[in-house]
Amino acid sequence: MIDYSKLPQHEVAIIDMRSFYASIEAVDMGLDPLTTLLAVVGDKNRPGSVVLAASPALKKQFGIRTGNRLYEIPPDPRIHVVNARMGLYLDTSMTITKLFNQYVPQEAISTYSCDESWITLDGTAHLYGSTREAVQRIQKDILIQLGLPSAAGIGPNKLLAKLVLDNYGKKTGIAECTYQDIPRLLWPLPVEDIWGIGRKLKKRLNSIGIYQLGDIAHFPLSKLQRQFGNLMGQQLYYHAWGVDLSPVFVDIKDEIRKGFSNGITLMRNYSVQEVSTIILELTDHIASRMRQTHTATKTVTLSLGYSKDDGLKGFSRSKTLPEATNIAKPLYNTCMELLRSANARASIRNVHVAVSNLVPEEAIQMDLFSGPTDEKLQQLGATLDSIQARFGGSAIFRASSITNAGTFLGRSQKIGGHYE
Repeated sequence: MIDYSKLPQHEVAIIDMRSFYASIEAVDMGLDPLTTLLAVVGDKNRPGSVVLAASPALKKQFGIRTGNRLYEIPPDPRIHVVNARMGLYLDTSMTITKLFNQYVPQEAISTYSCDESWITLDGTAHLYGSTREAVQRIQKDILIQLGLPSAAGIGPNKLLAKLVLDNYGKKTGIAECTYQDIPRLLWPLPVEDIWGIGRKLKKRLNSIGIYQLGDIAHFPLSKLQRQFGNLMGQQLYYHAWGVDLSPVFVDIKDEIRKGFSNGITLMRNYSVQEVSTIILELTDHIASRMRQTHTATKTVTLSLGYSKDDGLKGFSRSKTLPEATNIAKPLYNTCMELLRSANARASIRNVHVAVSNLVPEEAIQMDLFSGPTDEKLQQLGATLDSIQARFGGSAIFRASSITNAGTFLGRSQKIGGHYE
């Protein structure tokens, strides 16, 4: 048994925008997002294009959902099929976040995805009433200002808010779960309906006689740890009891300090020589992001994924720099050094560059023996940032990006892999 009196008791809500992309497109067309038959796809000209969002009515009447293909959509004249506009969706997401910020401070907003965010309403009862009343006000504001429907889950922590949203709130519009409600609301649920439990884990749980969340709660913790490992076993057990000690407030500065990353899945197999162009593009982007946040890195990580045809596992290697930097050239040189140390010979399909151990930009120390080179490169980087901010990301770029190996121009026109 868990003594809930010793656990944190917060007022946490998670708000999910229903069929976000599809709803935005329906509203933009002057249609009702709940009754309109509409699908958002990556590219209408490709029959195999993936459905990125389907309206509630399309899901209900035709069973078309995210992940279906364009060719699976029936040729019904009532169905609207539109190309994704990621820029519009992200702008709308930012508008919604700003609306949340009218109710709670920024550190009380924790973004899970562009269409789903937790907000912590501790201490707001004197302003907005109960947590349910506050959430209903927020949902009403979103509907009136943007025309977008939403669903919400409320709980004493992020986990319970999410679980009650997924299993009840998305059907009823809003749902609550306290610690005392867990046996009634959550324990009867099949394990596959629980956030974080996928098909493989479900199969392993079923193999030892666990089919419902309540089965996990009443399974001996020691046996779960032997079966799934100490960490996973503990997580399964305590989550089944609704225990979640993750912070409900965000340290904004800490989020920036964690690091930046950028990666790409290539459209064809790349040689090691061609990958150098990709690495240069990625390090340019990351260096720019650090300069924008006035940070610098001390650790660089390069990760590669190989073609399935080669049957090889990818690799990931890191290196700590002698001095902090936010200049692309040392980042690129470090990545190339890591690439050479890996002795990669296979066809490459994924490239990912990350920087961590961030420090304030003021910590950068210029090398007195290298002359003004680094200072000039930093000034050049700042100039490039200014040009791109004013005239667009593709206003100025490296000549290598127009070679057959370059991807910068194509990516600069997209957000999240799709056109704006």
